[in-house]
Amino acid sequence: MPKIEIQSFFYDLLHCKNKILATFDKWDEKYDEDERGALVAGIQECENPELITLLMNIQKLAAGYEQIKELMDKAEQDEVDAAMDDDDPDDEDF
Repeated sequence: MPKIEIQSFFYDLLHCKNKILATFDKWDEKYDEDERGALVAGIQECENPELITLLMNIQKLAAGYEQIKELMDKAEQDEVDAAMDDDDPDDEDF
């Protein structure tokens, strides 16, 4: 498995995830009996600043996962390149 160095934005992702889940948990409690469902009711009834914060956290989470994908792709490519260098027949002496 490719090795990826821990980046500072990983902690931001955890923070965003926790904030999103806390909002969803609050809506689950508040709108448990609502026929629209807790998520729909929560989104429809929440104040604009709370909705904006939720959407910003979701956007940050998505952007962070894109950064992680880029790091993983680079780490995998580095492993492939290292393996190719090890198997390069031009470097072998006969």
